Formats: sequence, C-alpha cells, structure tokens
Amino acid sequence: MVRRIGTTSRGIITPIIRDGDDLENIILDSLLKAAKSENFDIRDRDILGITESLVARAQGNYVTLDDV
Repeated sequence: MVRRIGTTSRGIITPIIRDGDDLENIILDSLLKAAKSENFDIRDRDILGITESLVARAQGNYVTLDDV
C-alpha cells in the first residue's frame, strides 16, 4: 500500500476531566467515537499524544483561580 498522506493531527473532544476520572477509558472511548463519526482508521504504529494538563486534571494536580 502506497501512502499518500503524511502526518495528520486531530483534536479529539473528551468530556471534562475531573480528579479521579478513569483517564484511560475516557480517552479510548472518545478516540473510538471520533474515529467512527469522522470515518478515519486507527492503525498499528499510530501515535496518540495526551496533553499534560489532561493528565494533571485526572490526578487532581491543578490550581483554580479561587486558590490563587
């Protein structure tokens, strides 16, 4: 199979993440729903990047404006 497209970047919409949320399942569910609704395939060797802020929210490692 000849590739015709290079790197593609997509922003996947997730629910609001809160302290203690099951980040792995939320990300997987959101990714699979996006792939189905936008008609793209997830292939072996694809890379998924997760922002540090998303992980920090799931760990409860953030400060609100009220805390400042």
